[in-house]
Amino acid sequence: MTVAAVALGANVWAYQSQSSNANGVRIDVVPAQLSSGKPVKFEVRMNTHSVNLGYDMVAAALLKDGQGRTYNASAWNGSAPGGHHRSGVLEFPAVAENAKSVTLYFKNISGVPERIFEWKIE
Repeated sequence: MTVAAVALGANVWAYQSQSSNANGVRIDVVPAQLSSGKPVKFEVRMNTHSVNLGYDMVAAALLKDGQGRTYNASAWNGSAPGGHHRSGVLEFPAVAENAKSVTLYFKNISGVPERIFEWKIE
């Protein structure tokens, strides 16, 4: 696992990269910006040797905070659908000020109904 240092104002927080490897597709995710009251951004990498990665990343992703509120992805700034390697930044609206954690879900990537990634907001 890698640790990314994320600058948030005067503080620096460290978040660990998380991975899901199932049905021939590996997804690596690390928060690039994770702070309540600010838009949330995740660096995402997808790799495979056997599956076409033609997924709409905005449609495939959902974010929930620890209070059960849901947030739809607002943008994917990265490689276009297709191929065997994709990377980019997935963006969500700001989470509520009192959010203490977030859970990122990817739905139906390579036949896996749900891939789950969780972090506490530092």
